[in-house]
Amino acid sequence: MKKQMLTALAVLAFSAAASAQMYGVVSAGVSKHDIDCTGAATCDDSGSAFKLLGGYKFMPNLAGEVGYFDFGKAKATGGGASLDAKTTAFGLGVAYHLDFSPTWTGVGRLGVARVKTKLNAGFGGLTASDSDNNTALYGGLGVGYRLSSTVTIDGAWDFTKSKYNKNGVDESWNVNAFSVGVTFGF
Repeated sequence: MKKQMLTALAVLAFSAAASAQMYGVVSAGVSKHDIDCTGAATCDDSGSAFKLLGGYKFMPNLAGEVGYFDFGKAKATGGGASLDAKTTAFGLGVAYHLDFSPTWTGVGRLGVARVKTKLNAGFGGLTASDSDNNTALYGGLGVGYRLSSTVTIDGAWDFTKSKYNKNGVDESWNVNAFSVGVTFGF
């Protein structure tokens, strides 16, 4: 009986330690595209953004992460024409986690992402769309307030570069996302 109790305690301790190593992040907010709208009658360079991340802490402060980022879209119109530019990214990187106090945390992210830029154009009832994929660096900074040992409310800034280089068009611009979300350990 004593041996079974020790085995059960060891399994529980290992499970608790392992679960504290893995985490997920879900957040939503607004995006900002630093896109050149010269000549457009209207230019809306902000939109909705969200991200989904999964991470594993292989050291107390250092983690590997994989994630999906939706940086929303920018829209320009003028002369009967419209153009939407939407940016999404799938990334792989590292995150450095730091506790400022028992309740306040911080995180810095850096990685490589496969960034997809999708353009939708319209003129006189005709529409066309095309997309381009590029590899770019991404980064992010965040601050969080710990609600429990496994749940944190976060505010974050994430960024990368959107690029379209096809069909005689070579444009690139910075995209930013400002979001509020939840980090949870499991």
